Amino acid sequence: MKQAYVWYFGDHAGIDFRSGTAIALTDQDSMTAYKSSSVISDSMGNLLFFTNGRKVWDQTHQLMPNATGLNGDLGVFQPCIIVPKPSDPTIFFLFTIDVLAFNPDNTYTTKGFRYTIIDMKRRGGMGDATEILNIPLLTPVTQKLSAVFHKNKMDVWIIVHKWDSDEFYAYLVSKWGIHDPVISKAGTVHGGGYTEQANAYGCMKFSPDGTRIASAISGCKIIELFNFNNETGTVSFIQSHLFTYPNVSPYGIEFSPDSKKLYTSLIQTYGNGPPSSPSLIYQFDLTTDLNNPILVDSIFGIRVSNLQLGPDGRIYCAKTINLLTKCDTLDVIYNPTRLGTGCNYNRVNHVPGTSFPLFGRYGIYSLPNIIQSYVHTPFFSWDSCCHHDLTRFYILNPVNIDSVLWNFSDGATSIDLDPVHEFQNPGTYTVTLTEFFDGISYRDSLNVIIHSRPAISLGDTILLYSGASLNLHAGGGYQAYQWSTGATDSIIETENQGNYSVQVMDWNCCLNSDSVYVKVFNYYIPDAFTPNGDGLNDIFKVIGLYGNIRFKLYIYDRWGHMIFNSDSMDHGWDGRYYGKPCPADTYVWIAHISFLGEDIITNGDVILKGTVLLLR
Repeated sequence: MKQAYVWYFGDHAGIDFRSGTAIALTDQDSMTAYKSSSVISDSMGNLLFFTNGRKVWDQTHQLMPNATGLNGDLGVFQPCIIVPKPSDPTIFFLFTIDVLAFNPDNTYTTKGFRYTIIDMKRRGGMGDATEILNIPLLTPVTQKLSAVFHKNKMDVWIIVHKWDSDEFYAYLVSKWGIHDPVISKAGTVHGGGYTEQANAYGCMKFSPDGTRIASAISGCKIIELFNFNNETGTVSFIQSHLFTYPNVSPYGIEFSPDSKKLYTSLIQTYGNGPPSSPSLIYQFDLTTDLNNPILVDSIFGIRVSNLQLGPDGRIYCAKTINLLTKCDTLDVIYNPTRLGTGCNYNRVNHVPGTSFPLFGRYGIYSLPNIIQSYVHTPFFSWDSCCHHDLTRFYILNPVNIDSVLWNFSDGATSIDLDPVHEFQNPGTYTVTLTEFFDGISYRDSLNVIIHSRPAISLGDTILLYSGASLNLHAGGGYQAYQWSTGATDSIIETENQGNYSVQVMDWNCCLNSDSVYVKVFNYYIPDAFTPNGDGLNDIFKVIGLYGNIRFKLYIYDRWGHMIFNSDSMDHGWDGRYYGKPCPADTYVWIAHISFLGEDIITNGDVILKGTVLLLR
């Protein structure tokens, strides 16, 4: 899945992850997204479109003409997110959130939570909004919006939080469209009036594995953790944590790739100049609880706000002084699965202060809001899972590693960064990678399934009697077939002699091949013989190597008298009748052959007829 491999965000900033290494993009001069954007590519990583919640730009960075008045507000923390329609790669739901615009008397206006459909078939494949534009779903809502896959890995859950309520609304997007919401009462009431409007602030994220939700509530200065049932859409409260630091409030929130660590940023949200209080980055170890957060770093003079996990396993951190005085770099948590300061905030290979350059572009408070399942990345990956193949292993995030030790659970180990290993037998192997850095080891394991190759056997040599045909069958139920004849079906028919081979691929993308030689068989019957006793061509008989038959040979003279018969190919006619030589002449013969073995393909019994010239 490479739908989140291209990012556009902030003040004309971008990142491209498609090469395997994050590369800053400087080709986008269209969009400014102050708080958050959303961007979507196809499964191969080719950009489709991006948005700040108000306008939509296509893959050429041109505005979609019907998508310029959407109801996402640029001041909302998470104003938009793009969700593809399951089973239709050309249709996308673009969800937006409008700001709660409070008045001093506690009244407010808002367009709430809405959606628009983008159809990529329009404008010659460049896409545009359809007539389904700014359709209301729920109002009022807070500034939180996140998405994750359903348990079936196809449908998508969209979740928002209702204002002045403790209710989560989870909407399922399936091939049938947007379903009625699943409503869960859990956690703190997000609400209040003009003076409490900051309770609508703060980001919300699903964990990449889809089992948890974390929410930052800026006004209350708390973060909350919830369980999420990604089959039913229900939310249940786990725990909250209250921050008591003056002047700073929770803003961004994000999980580590393995969903075992949680990060939040705290910033000074008020004031137009440089913040007087430092921004704080905290980590929570979710294998315990939220009671003992670890301070990862304090950043002075800068607001470090939005956090977003990338497809490279690193968490990117938007930073700025304010909306006018900006930074052209992002901070990075390089190893977010590691505990405490071992997560290496802005630290690469023992060098501190290593941020990600944007080359004259600015993140402001912004990073893309994406379906979190797109960044559910493993600790390591491998490129082959078939028996007898060499399996190459890759570390997803190879930064800040002094050395490694691989254990393949079959008695073999390796200290190579990207080792190649051959498993001797099919089965499930618990492969463990231990990384060493600064004298500390970090270990993780994954189950690697080595699949058997598809079973295929065409045989060795097949005898085919001339005039018959046979079907060569490569087995059913495989994903792909490729015959030496060019055919791509599971079965081919042939009546010709030659070598035939086929390669099959099963649904695990494992390959196997086999070949067979088809030998076309016939009987040879001479058209003349000379029974003169010289030992050459003295006997007339049916000649052939295949003898597992029931046989009968009849010979007639020109008047229709039978003068010879035999029930064995080895017993031929010597040109005599009752011991006396027959005259030179043309004689008629008929041979009846019934095949008794199953090792030859025929069309049934064979009757051969012809004439033979007896020469004296």
